[in-house]
Amino acid sequence: MAYRFATEKEDYSDFASGQVFYSAPGWPAFPVRLASEVFQRGLALLDKSGPVSLYDPCCGSAYHLAVLGVLHHAQLASISASDIDRASVKMATRNLSLLTPEGLTERRQAIAADWQQFGKPSHRAALDSANRIAQQLAEAPPLPTHCFVADATKPGAVAAALPQPVDLVFSDLPYGQLTSWQGQARYNKPIWHLLEQMQAVLHTQSVVALAATKGEVVEHEGFRQYGRFRHGKRLITFLKRMQS
Repeated sequence: MAYRFATEKEDYSDFASGQVFYSAPGWPAFPVRLASEVFQRGLALLDKSGPVSLYDPCCGSAYHLAVLGVLHHAQLASISASDIDRASVKMATRNLSLLTPEGLTERRQAIAADWQQFGKPSHRAALDSANRIAQQLAEAPPLPTHCFVADATKPGAVAAALPQPVDLVFSDLPYGQLTSWQGQARYNKPIWHLLEQMQAVLHTQSVVALAATKGEVVEHEGFRQYGRFRHGKRLITFLKRMQS
């Protein structure tokens, strides 16, 4: 796979999962450079001037959303995240809070307290990372975020919680290893059911980017595929709604 947008091999160590951004066993971390590439490819397909609204219906810890909120803050109007698992949504809320001055200050103070108490080099490195992230966001305006619990394959569940259509859906779908499908669609074409429900929260130009395993079928009669690429075990597919 050739990168088209995130072409530089930058140092993303400040974004290491568990360092500043919250993490726990069972919540996989999406690669930072790949997340940036997928987001920017989605923007190119969207072809919209101005900031965009971003949503993940299977957000897990929302690690990749929070990272994108730092790296591409100026291109974002809002971030929404949902998951069927309440613990995941709680973790997602904590990660997205790091995009606010209050949330990041609280996290920096907690890391600084660990550094003062234990004096571990890892705490010092985490504090340095938190300070650099704070500098990146210092001049950024507030970014609205919205986290909620919902089965994204259940009719009407997502539409009831989102106040307006979103521009870009970006989700790393359950693989059945660290995560798995839950809810009413877990036994029968869960990706189809997910796309079925996404139709209600998209406008005519919205883009959907889904990362799945190579063997999964990412298709729905209401969507047209606009490209895909492989990265390791993941196959990322870009779709738009069919025009009526």
